[in-house]
Amino acid sequence: MRRLSYQYHMLLSFSESVNRQNFTLRCFPQSDERQQIEEQHIEIRPSYVGGTETDSYGNRCVYGFIENRHTEFGVDVTGAALVKGDVFLPVEDSHRTGMYRYPTTLTKPGPILRKLYEEYLTLSGFGGVSEKISFLMDKTYHSIKYVPGVTQITTTAEESAALGMGVCQDYAHIMLALLRMDKIPCRYIVGMMVGEGASHAWVEVCDGMNWVPYDPTHNRMADDRYICISRGRDAGDCSLNKGYYYGLSNQVQEVHVVVEDLDK
Repeated sequence: MRRLSYQYHMLLSFSESVNRQNFTLRCFPQSDERQQIEEQHIEIRPSYVGGTETDSYGNRCVYGFIENRHTEFGVDVTGAALVKGDVFLPVEDSHRTGMYRYPTTLTKPGPILRKLYEEYLTLSGFGGVSEKISFLMDKTYHSIKYVPGVTQITTTAEESAALGMGVCQDYAHIMLALLRMDKIPCRYIVGMMVGEGASHAWVEVCDGMNWVPYDPTHNRMADDRYICISRGRDAGDCSLNKGYYYGLSNQVQEVHVVVEDLDK
């Protein structure tokens, strides 16, 4: 069990003023069996009209509308969380795991991922679901190299596997693709971790009773150094900032994350 402080900073800068901006934000950690949010402060600017809701995956969303012209849109979320690394989220409704068994646009396998999966099928003697999951995570970890800037939010698991490069999002999508070929329910996680300067992505896998977190980027289970923000079938369901605006403008996004261990 570990107590962590966290800061999530996002700033959109526009080259020309824009207006009538609609947004949906999913950048707010929530309390559950694994993490207890002890305090949280949210600042969104400029002023907006909106509210909060929970999406179909259980993520807390803040939605809003900014009528007036502006050149920046910023979000700052700070807080503290008590994380229990040895506690897993229970599978409360087995019927709802069905949507996590099948490929999505971003996790649909092609020839390269099918070959990886066929290599997995040639092996036998797994001791159970947990051993299968660990093996597929290891296959994912060794399938690509961590190289920032070569993939985008729309890059599929097959495309990053073909490149042989990617970032945490790509590792997570490849692992999801391999697990779903074996019909193992699994979901994409966006969150933060100690030592990262940006948001991070990993995977939760249903072992029959619980959702167990695995981090294929580091080839290990996600422990009490991780704070979950949002969950979904893939990165598209977990976008921390989504929306549109009116105006002829280029935008630059700045994201900075700080997670510190308060027990040290």
